[in-house]
Amino acid sequence: MLSRSILRSAFRALPRTIPRPLPRTPFPRVFQEPTPLIVRRFASRGPRIKHYRYNPEEVQRAKPLLTGEQIRNGFRHPGTKVLAVVVLGGGIYFYVSHLETVPVSGRRRFNCYSEDRVEEEGKMMYNMIMQQDRDAILPAWDPRTRMVQRVMNKLIPASGLEHVNWEVHVIESKEANAFVIPGGKVFVYSGILPIAKNDDGLAAILGHEISHNLAQHAGENMSRYVLLEPVRWVFIFLDYAGYTGGLGRFLGDILMDLGMMRPASRRQESEADYIGLMMMARSCYNPDEAVKVWERMEKFQKAAGNSIPQWLSTHPSDSTRIAAMTKWLPSAEEARSESECAVTLGYSKDFQKSLGQSGIWSDLFR
Repeated sequence: MLSRSILRSAFRALPRTIPRPLPRTPFPRVFQEPTPLIVRRFASRGPRIKHYRYNPEEVQRAKPLLTGEQIRNGFRHPGTKVLAVVVLGGGIYFYVSHLETVPVSGRRRFNCYSEDRVEEEGKMMYNMIMQQDRDAILPAWDPRTRMVQRVMNKLIPASGLEHVNWEVHVIESKEANAFVIPGGKVFVYSGILPIAKNDDGLAAILGHEISHNLAQHAGENMSRYVLLEPVRWVFIFLDYAGYTGGLGRFLGDILMDLGMMRPASRRQESEADYIGLMMMARSCYNPDEAVKVWERMEKFQKAAGNSIPQWLSTHPSDSTRIAAMTKWLPSAEEARSESECAVTLGYSKDFQKSLGQSGIWSDLFR
């Protein structure tokens, strides 16, 4: 233990002066004044961002992320060729592995979307329509709704889609339209019913719309965008490289729309016409009425002034559809005679024939 004398002598040895504090040096300018992009406020939420003022000179001096020369050098690089071979080989394998055959028509096509995925996409459209037109949807007891439901009840067994949860909605509207959303959600606008005129005509329209679901055209359309998206990027890179003068993307979109998307859509519509015609024939409806429906539709379109050239449309022209259906009628009649209603049709034809021979049939309609 230290003695008091030792501690006292140590304390006397300490300096008697208190060191002065260091002189206050001014902060650097960067801390004294905020940068042009930040304006400090008294609010407790911290600094607020001030929008940068546009300076044309700085914009002109700015360099692009990728120059045309850099892109061209990238294409010349040896590794680019290896990458291209790998990507091309993988793309070919992906394409071939997703090829399938369309029911009834037998057409081969690319489709990389499953039915469940397409139905999930269709639910958004279904909810949107139900929200927008909820006040115009006709009740189930309305004669127009009952007519559509009656025809659907005969078409569904012939479609092979009995497992689908079908819903029928008729919307009060002057619009002449009908469509089926993936998942079996049927929407018919009342304006098309006068064009259908009867159950046979309505069966031609609904058979066409059901055929889009049967052939999974919605998934095919989504898959087509998967194939076309790389093509769009090629045109975008050509713009950056300076080969197309900034018009590559615009010209590429027009080329893909008019040269690929619309012709493919017209091919799908013709395919749905054929499948729908066979479907209505197997459901014991008169296929001759399909031709009459499109004749009435042609008159309606001309009266409304909605006729456009076929190459600009997503649908074949009415005259093209009429000619095609007239050509398919013998096959439809054969499918009708081979269906379950063949016996009933035979009795009906024999009954009409006997009435005609006896003169009773003509007397009834004098």
